[in-house]
Amino acid sequence: VWSVMARGERAETVSGVPLPSVGTDAKKRRMTYFYEPCIGYYFYGQGHPMKPHRFRMAHNLIVHYGLHRRMQVNRPFPAAEADIGRFHSDDYVDSPQILSQNSHSHYRHLKRFNVGEDCPVFDGLFDFCRAFPGGSIGAAVRLNRGDADIAINWAGGLHHAKKAEASGFCYVNDIVLGILELLKVHRVFFSLFLFCLHCKPMTMCVFGL
Repeated sequence: VWSVMARGERAETVSGVPLPSVGTDAKKRRMTYFYEPCIGYYFYGQGHPMKPHRFRMAHNLIVHYGLHRRMQVNRPFPAAEADIGRFHSDDYVDSPQILSQNSHSHYRHLKRFNVGEDCPVFDGLFDFCRAFPGGSIGAAVRLNRGDADIAINWAGGLHHAKKAEASGFCYVNDIVLGILELLKVHRVFFSLFLFCLHCKPMTMCVFGL
């Protein structure tokens, strides 16, 4: 969930539940929500703890509770290789061994990029690696343009991916890509330290390592 607070506003919480920001437009929040209908059909493999169908379940709950009527729902554009390459190395992005449905025959090369166990090759991997970052980048663009106050991409947050290898179920670091987009307009370093403490790729992005 991306959110850019207006100058002079503050956020309060009670028992971990976020309250509306205190400001002149606190009751006029514009919310945009990105959802790719196909995202829930990708399958990491039998027994794998990462289950993209949970994104579809979350969307179904949003629809059944009528929450989609309170926000603008968008289908994201797939992230282009140039977008992914803003953080990830060229050989990682361009490698057919990583983003190809025929990757199973390139085991030796896959190991170089840490693809295999936690980050398996599965059908549609190339499209999956473009779908969820597209939502995060699109959300950041909406905030930069001032088209929304809050932007959501439930399929995003795969922040363990490193510059030149997959890690922790993550192939593309959409959080870093979203941050890079936000930095074109906003100063968000204060909010980033929560991410930095949790994940090394986030620290590398923030401090330019």
